[in-house]
Amino acid sequence: MKIVYLLVLISLGGFCSAQEDCPVDTCPSDDDAAILLASSTVVNQHYYIGGMFAVHRAGPTPYSCGDFSITDFVNMEAFFWAIKKYQQVSGKPLAIGGFVMDSCGRSERTLENVYSFETCRTYYTNISPRNTVAFVGPASSSMALPAAKLLTDLKRTQVLSSATSPELSHDDYSYLLRTIPSDSVETMVMAQLLKDGGIKYVQVLYDNTAYGIGLKNAFMENIKKLDICATQSAVIQSDNVVNFLKSSMQTRIVVVLSGGTGSRSVLEQANSDSNIKNSFVFMGTSAWGRQLSVIQGLAAEKSITITLRTDGTGMDSDVAEFWQEFYKLKPGSQTQITARKNPWFDKFWEQMFGCRLDTSSCNVINQNLRDKIENVDNFVPFTLMAVKAIITGTQKAAEEYCKTQYLCSDLLNIDRGLKLNNYTRNITDSSGNRYFQASGDADHRFENYQIHRIDNGQYSNVMTYRNENGQLRGSTSFSFQVTSACKDSPCTQCGETSTSTVAPVTTRATTMSPIVCDNLKSNGYYNVCSVQTMDYYRDTILAMYFKLDQEITGVYGQAQERLDKDSQSRFEIGQEWIIALGVCAGLGIICVIILEIYILYKLMGTKIGKQWRTMWLGQLLMLGIFLCYLCCFAYLPTPTKATCGITRFCVGLCYAICFAVLLVKLMVLLTSKTSADTLLPGDVDSPNYLRGIYQFLMFMFIVGVQVVIGIMWLIIIPPEAVQVVSNNNDKVWICNHYTWNLDNGWGNMTMFVRTNFENHLISLSYVMFLILLTVIVAMKSHGIITNHRESVFIGIAAGFSVPVWIAWGLVGGLNKETKYAHEFGDGAIAFGLLITATIILFAMFLPKVRQLVNMGVEGIYLEDDRDTYYGGSVIMAPPSYKSRPSSVVYVNGSNYDPVVIGEPNAVHLRHPGSNYSAPVYVKRPASTIGHGSGKVLRMTGDLTGKHPRDSRKSTSDYNYAGSGYGGTSRKALSESGGTMRRAHSTQDLGAL
Repeated sequence: MKIVYLLVLISLGGFCSAQEDCPVDTCPSDDDAAILLASSTVVNQHYYIGGMFAVHRAGPTPYSCGDFSITDFVNMEAFFWAIKKYQQVSGKPLAIGGFVMDSCGRSERTLENVYSFETCRTYYTNISPRNTVAFVGPASSSMALPAAKLLTDLKRTQVLSSATSPELSHDDYSYLLRTIPSDSVETMVMAQLLKDGGIKYVQVLYDNTAYGIGLKNAFMENIKKLDICATQSAVIQSDNVVNFLKSSMQTRIVVVLSGGTGSRSVLEQANSDSNIKNSFVFMGTSAWGRQLSVIQGLAAEKSITITLRTDGTGMDSDVAEFWQEFYKLKPGSQTQITARKNPWFDKFWEQMFGCRLDTSSCNVINQNLRDKIENVDNFVPFTLMAVKAIITGTQKAAEEYCKTQYLCSDLLNIDRGLKLNNYTRNITDSSGNRYFQASGDADHRFENYQIHRIDNGQYSNVMTYRNENGQLRGSTSFSFQVTSACKDSPCTQCGETSTSTVAPVTTRATTMSPIVCDNLKSNGYYNVCSVQTMDYYRDTILAMYFKLDQEITGVYGQAQERLDKDSQSRFEIGQEWIIALGVCAGLGIICVIILEIYILYKLMGTKIGKQWRTMWLGQLLMLGIFLCYLCCFAYLPTPTKATCGITRFCVGLCYAICFAVLLVKLMVLLTSKTSADTLLPGDVDSPNYLRGIYQFLMFMFIVGVQVVIGIMWLIIIPPEAVQVVSNNNDKVWICNHYTWNLDNGWGNMTMFVRTNFENHLISLSYVMFLILLTVIVAMKSHGIITNHRESVFIGIAAGFSVPVWIAWGLVGGLNKETKYAHEFGDGAIAFGLLITATIILFAMFLPKVRQLVNMGVEGIYLEDDRDTYYGGSVIMAPPSYKSRPSSVVYVNGSNYDPVVIGEPNAVHLRHPGSNYSAPVYVKRPASTIGHGSGKVLRMTGDLTGKHPRDSRKSTSDYNYAGSGYGGTSRKALSESGGTMRRAHSTQDLGAL
């Protein structure tokens, strides 16, 4: 049985079910993790808790780790200490172990660690996915977001003790719990503090990370509710703070939404300029907290920071006990929390004290971690609560489903994840207080914050905010001891005064620049909207008035910041249809390149290859088809400002190029028909043939109209990618060219008056006109045989494009209310472009390839003889005639000159790659004939000129070669016998 089990594992590529133990022959990798082994190895009498901590910071390369992160190292120790501390719940012994995987500060490594462990690619001794009940961490929001998605898919409970991004409160992360309050609560405290301090205007600096962007969005939303204005905001960079602050010197309060490193960078830059040093009061978050390293040696007097109060967690005694044990840690010691394998502790000690244990340069006896690490880490109590919540929830689930303190198969099999998560989510402490809200966020009783002011380089507590019955209330009054003088720009921007307004709009639908429309209010007649335009350092606010039912295209709400996950391809966010689009577009590009190389090779060195006027239309058509395929690749990534602009402009341009070429080709054919004599296929020497310059001007005019339409659209509504709520309640990124009603709002797709697809389809109205015009003109010219009956193939290309357009238009339009309407719209446009380009490619160029391939040894394409001027009127002389320089074959009618074969004055052309030199037919002008219609009569197949006698006609009705009698009888084309096949001319392909 064991052998069969192993064979099944091997056949599955080494993957292991998350509900089974890993195979015994899996190679252990204990050196990559810190491990606290459970005291029991019996399957249903022990379990493990996993930890995800960035014990090291990110290294210089993706394959290396940097220095130790003190915060994460301390919380890793708190994680192990909590497992030892809370192993016995209600006096019942449990065998619980833990293991910590180091992410080295990279979210990719966090995912790799978890996924490798869950699929048995990584194996720790006596630990398997089956007996692992939950995970704690990661510490940062940027790493917690992707981990939350993975663990939700795996149905694993995840408890966060330090990641605070509001994005983590999303319903998609149904297995995620938090013991620490969200940043939305912290920013609410900061906004209330500003209001209580009488502050009306602030500036905002924030990190360009998931933490910083989430914090900034939450802060902006909260200050808006309290009528506080952010006069300007910017991402913290290494060289932009001074210019940023100088641009608004009268707004003295600067909110820094960053961690300790970013906050330190802001203070350093501010201190580097004497004009702004000590001119501003900075306000920091709990990530700045009370870290002396942020303000050491820098002027930051009267600045304000905020920290989470831990006394409301009920963990004060446990926290004090942990720090007491932590400070006892030394290399090689065996204390309560070091009775496990930790491959990193010795290196951590060496980093803290700058010594080497292997050379005895470390004075371990006299060195103490208390001298290097302050017990001011506010995340420790929340880490302890996370472990306690998991142990308590697992114990409650065991009592319910297993009727014992031990786990049973009911909690070790497929549906165990939901059961364990529900019990962990609903646990309470000894006083009946919950740890988590129903949503999974931390309970409101943990929303307690301490406000600190910096005086003389030290932090001092000035007041406390506590959540009381859902309201954050300060313990004392507070003053920032600074005021902001208001100048025109910030006052106008924040709505205090209005120096310029826009007259009320009288039209129903309006297109505007992509500006931020917030603070929408109604005065009974108009919707008054604060319109915000942004540049690098300053925002500008105007008050704009709209009719109550005004419909607007291109205006969207407050600009959103894109996270790393928002820059992925559509495939990475679950839109698998782009695989087919990318593959088909790639194959189309390859086909175009191969056809172009083949045609140019066949024409190399020929007369037509040297005459650009006979080739340029075909080359432009090939270019248009190539651009169609290339444009499809703009739909592969998640919409961005660049891709939105590309798709809006290029789709119409590609269509216009293709159908403009087809229309010009049809006009060339129509003008050739007006010639006095019907042209041979490929004959471009008619006096009425449309000149090349006129062809070019016609093409430029047709395409120019669409270019103007596209440019005007981009100018009036500059492209932008915005995040809205889709029909299935997901946040998705789409292009901003949709229409919405001010009464309904812009952020919900179900409220759109017209979707992106509908507006894009309307913008292609001119292209629809070109397609219909091409079909009509092709029907008009279908009988023209010039250029190898090319009008027929143009009609096929344009005709089949019509049902394709109807099909993709219906697919995109009729699915606007489905859950994935945004995907249907983009997919319909992309595949419509792809299929139309393919139809044109096959209809227009496959016949050309067939003509090139079917040219015989003598350079002759037989199909053209029957319908041309000379069709069926001459025959090829027998082989013996070819060598005679003056051989002739007569045609019917005494008034016609003979057709000369091998005439010395005939022009000979050589087919590329062939040694055969064929004669060119010479058509005598009508003036040299004297009378008649100018058409050559048909010659019989036996070279005698005698026609078979028909019982219905007399002999006089027939003509004989050279007899002098005029001939009037002519066979049908289908009865034509052998004809003199024309020598191949390089013009036979016509205008490619």
